[in-house]
This record gives sequence, C-alpha cells and structure tokens, in this order.
Amino acid sequence: MKRKDVLLLIILSGVAGVLIIFSADARAGALEGLKLSQNTIIPSLTPLLIIFFIIMKTNAKDVIARAFGFISTYVFNLPQVTFPAILFGLIGGYPTGALLTNELLLKGEIDEKQAQRLLRFNFCGGCGFIITAVGSASLSSTKAGVILFLSSVISSVIVGVILSFSEKRKLQGYYSYTEEKSFGDALTTATDSAVKSVLNITAFIILFSAINKILTIPQQIMPFIEITSGACGEASYPLAQLSAYLSFGGVCIHFQLLPVITRAKMKYYDFLFFRILSGLLSYCVTKLLLVISPMDVSVFSNASIGVAEFSSVNIALSVLMIIGCFVIIMDISSKKKVI
Repeated sequence: MKRKDVLLLIILSGVAGVLIIFSADARAGALEGLKLSQNTIIPSLTPLLIIFFIIMKTNAKDVIARAFGFISTYVFNLPQVTFPAILFGLIGGYPTGALLTNELLLKGEIDEKQAQRLLRFNFCGGCGFIITAVGSASLSSTKAGVILFLSSVISSVIVGVILSFSEKRKLQGYYSYTEEKSFGDALTTATDSAVKSVLNITAFIILFSAINKILTIPQQIMPFIEITSGACGEASYPLAQLSAYLSFGGVCIHFQLLPVITRAKMKYYDFLFFRILSGLLSYCVTKLLLVISPMDVSVFSNASIGVAEFSSVNIALSVLMIIGCFVIIMDISSKKKVI
C-alpha cells in the first residue's frame, strides 16, 4: 500500500466527515451550486455542446476544416482537421476545447503530442459565459465582457502561436477518419456526450459550493478554486485581474478535464503551467485594451474588499504556490511514468 493512497483516504474521509457534521451548511452550499449551474452553465453550455458535437461527428466538420483549416496549419502548425475544435473551443466555453480535442484523439485524427499542444492553449471561457454572464449580468457592462473575452482569446492564440515553433513545421494536408453519420445518429450521440459533460461540470460545482459554504473561502481566492462562483459572485475585481482569473479557469474546471489530460498522456503540472502563463498574458492584454479603449472605473471597482486591505497579488502568488506544491508532491509520489 502506497503512502499517497493512505493520505488520499485520510483526506477524503476528512472531507466526508466535515460534510456530514456540517450537513445543513453543505446542503445550502450544494443548493447554491445547483442554482448557479441551472441559471448559468446548463442553459448556456448544453445547446452549444450538442451543436458542436454534431458538427464534429458528421462531415460538417470537414466543410469547415477544408475551408479554414489553413489557419491551423500556418498559425498553429497543426493538422487542418483541428480548426473546428480550436474555433469551437475558443467560443464555446471552458470544457469545449478539451472535449473536442478528446474527440479528435479518440478518432485517431491527431496524435498525443498534438492533443497535448491543443490542451495547452485551446482553453477559454467562451463568449456566452464571459460576455453575457460575467460582463452583462455580473458587471452590468457588455463592453467589459467583450474586453474580457478578447483578452482570453488573444492570450490563447499567443500561446498557440508560440507552441507552433516547438515542433518542426511541415505541410499539414487535410485528412479525416470520421465515419459519415446520419444526422439522427449524430444527434443522439452528441446529446448523450453533451449531457454527460454538463452533468459532470454541475457535479463539480455542487461539490465545491458545498465545501465553500462550510469553509467560507475568501472571495478574492474563490476564482482560483471555482471560476463561475468567483467571477459571478459578490466580490468585484479590477478588470485585468478578472481576465487573469478567467484565463486560469479555476481548479474546479481543471479537475473536470483531468480524464482528457490523462488520456493525452499529459502531466497536470504541464497543463497548470500554461494556465498560469495564459492568465499572465490575459492580464497584460487587458491592460493594453483598456489603454486603447478606456472604461469607467465604476464598472469594476466596487469591490466589497478593498485592495489596500487585501493584496490580490500576494493572494494570487500564495494560491499558486500551494497548488504548485500539491502538484509537485503528487507527481513525485507517483511511480507511474507517462511518456
């Protein structure tokens, strides 16, 4: 029996015990998480995921890839067939890029190295969540939402371009191993995949919300843990800081993607590094966009926690150090080498 297994058992038993002892608070938190998912995640993500999966499971994907796949070839040094996954990943929402990357990997249309490269940059909150939920609803400013969305997309594209030089450039012709499916078959399988994905996301949000209700995680740290509650919660943040949070995505989202990351034989610390890098890039891009198109400070400066009282920079560094230490410990304790 490995020590890490014993430690995992102790931690999970402790969490279960806390949830039982403080069951009333846990239920209240779980209900808040369910309502948050019901009002934000389920209605905005489910329809898009169904449509995107239908496209990826039919020859409709080929139409897009043949017309615009050259962008993947010349910009990201990836096969043309990856363009729909990149496009939908950037506009659809956090799990979309990873789920569609997994779809390509399972069908043998990309190899593991290409899947790993996609997972490093094909990660974005999506226009529905960032512009509508965060911008229009939470910040009462569609313009703020557009700036946040553009920052996330631009930072992802920058990372993708940088990674394109990590491998020798070669002519990426078009190819696809997708079997042609009827619309009815594609609709059935796409709906099943989308619903399972959304239920998985909802379950994570409910769990984190229940734990948060008991532990009362500070609002300034919450976006690192669960981005939906953090970005749409009561606390407000400077726009550049919020853009960094959105590009990082939150540990809750990261956990949802672990099966895909593992299937691509990718280490979590690899994925985490690029989430931090994307957050820093997004912060800088937002600063630049605010210089080009200034905004009223009142849009994002009504924080309930003063910056002078609570240094966001120190919090960010502390949280990242804690996450980093956890990842390193888990990685060292694991004897299974992933090639």
